[in-house]
Amino acid sequence: MSTGQQHQPGSNSDVRRAATHAIITIVFVLACFGVAALSSGSLRTAMIAAAPAVMFVGAFSSLWITYRSWQAGGRWQVWQGASWFLLAAAVLTLMSTAPVLLD
Repeated sequence: MSTGQQHQPGSNSDVRRAATHAIITIVFVLACFGVAALSSGSLRTAMIAAAPAVMFVGAFSSLWITYRSWQAGGRWQVWQGASWFLLAAAVLTLMSTAPVLLD
């Protein structure tokens, strides 16, 4: 986007922004797992517990952007797709970390 151009609600940048949001969320979750793998004790437990929390924060922020896009008349469907993907990933992450946290 050059200077002077306004963001168009129906532009392809919505798809790019939603994909970038999902990818950044997943990278943060993988970073939590990486730190957990390299540590031990309470830091390991905290990082394993933080991973689903980070995924849920990413999912709920995507839902918030969905709502704001819908209000503005933009392409809210793109953000809803990202929201559903992140919510499903958050549930899978939570279920996969639960056995480790319950030990």
